[in-house]
Amino acid sequence: MSNFMFLKGFPEFAELTEYCEDAETFMLSKPILSAISARNALEFVIKYIYKAKAGYLPSHASLFELIDSYEISNFINDQVIKDSLHYIRILGNNAAHNNKIKSSEALLGLENLHFFVGEILILLGKITDYPTFDKNSIGRSTSEKPVEVKKVEVKGEAEKVFAEGIKKDKTLSVERPAYMSEANTRKLLIDLYLKEAGWDVCEQEDVCVPGKAGIEIKVLGMPNETGEGFCDYVLYGRDGLPLAIVEAKKTSVSPEKGRHQVELYGKCMQAKYGYVPVLYYTNGYSIKIIDGIYPDRELMAYHTLVELELLLQRRKRGKITDLRIRDEITNRPYQKMAITSICEHFNANNRRGLLVMATGTGKTRVAISLVDVLTRHNWIKNVLFLADRTSLVKQAKKNFVKLMPDMTVCELSGSGEKDLNARLMFSTYQTMINCIDGDDKTFSTGRFDLIIIDEAHRSIFKKYSSIFAYYDSLLIGLTATPRDQVDANTYKIFGCESLSLIHI
Repeated sequence: MSNFMFLKGFPEFAELTEYCEDAETFMLSKPILSAISARNALEFVIKYIYKAKAGYLPSHASLFELIDSYEISNFINDQVIKDSLHYIRILGNNAAHNNKIKSSEALLGLENLHFFVGEILILLGKITDYPTFDKNSIGRSTSEKPVEVKKVEVKGEAEKVFAEGIKKDKTLSVERPAYMSEANTRKLLIDLYLKEAGWDVCEQEDVCVPGKAGIEIKVLGMPNETGEGFCDYVLYGRDGLPLAIVEAKKTSVSPEKGRHQVELYGKCMQAKYGYVPVLYYTNGYSIKIIDGIYPDRELMAYHTLVELELLLQRRKRGKITDLRIRDEITNRPYQKMAITSICEHFNANNRRGLLVMATGTGKTRVAISLVDVLTRHNWIKNVLFLADRTSLVKQAKKNFVKLMPDMTVCELSGSGEKDLNARLMFSTYQTMINCIDGDDKTFSTGRFDLIIIDEAHRSIFKKYSSIFAYYDSLLIGLTATPRDQVDANTYKIFGCESLSLIHI
């Protein structure tokens, strides 16, 4: 008997039922098809919830964007549950890529889906309870039914049911299922996120393979009776030296429980290799990093091998001291003051800031000079310039090309061939969202060292805040909005307190 029998008898959910049953049917025989079907089912539910909450569905909205939206985040209000949905999304994207999907990974995606769909139907008043997920009831199918990523259309009776059942002030207040705290679940989650960052996870314990992620790696010098410890994961560089350590704790507890443990492992590695690798601590869903430069911060993904090499190299960089600013780029005193203020802001270990300059005072030229200064100090290599309109993107690109002709350039939101390895990227917000959530993920979390936001204002951040959550980079916003009119949500995106607002 199907685990999704509770969906039967509701014709308005026929499409959802088909997706869920396909996800279950193919779990053992064709995990890749199971993952795609689970993603289709998740997109169905998320789109209907968003439409019920917001009253509309954004055109070209990606599943990543919707899950991380203000409307869905407020509705779920539980990071672990929200991240369990991202698991389904990522697994489905990997499957659409034809990446290998394990049955165990597909099973976790199916469990996450079963829990979420069941709780939503209770919230809609369609059922009062649903059976506990029974993995032993899943059979091995021989079906040859084709499965592909579908674009869900919000319409018909299902839209009416969601509109009536999920009011604007309604939230999903439920207790997480027991499986979300199991050790096996935690490992599957971490393996998936490491795989997304290009890491091949070894199956044999305590083995160092250059360029791969080792598991249960033994270290000596721990403050215990044996003096031994075992790192959950160690990410090795091409030379076989450790780049990072990942310490995992139960999903039911805060990842901070692993912070002290991973620091101890880092000291053991330091005694052996002469340096502390980058340190991650996680509960499977939430990831935090200690990079040896900045205070701990939360991430949405792990870094690639190349990005970790760069993080370690950047520990040796000095302060921004050479503030010579090229007059051919910016020659006005207030512009030079703005650049100096931003550099001092970065020197104080801040990663984000908002620059307020009046219209017509040369914000783009200030941004170009900033890139010039930071590049000269080896603080940055790759830059992303974002704007909300194609015309602004094109104008910014034109100015950068003219004033920094030696840097390779790519306009992502433009037509024609694109150099995805270019150092200067220019894009609209929507194009960048598609790069994050597309079945073919274009850029990794550490691809950009600096993101410049042109014309920063509330409407952009409410809709596209997931961009700034995904990319692990320095971030500078440019706005002409007066200080006393800057929206609180804008402050939040840039992590701005009063000193983080640079007013010229």
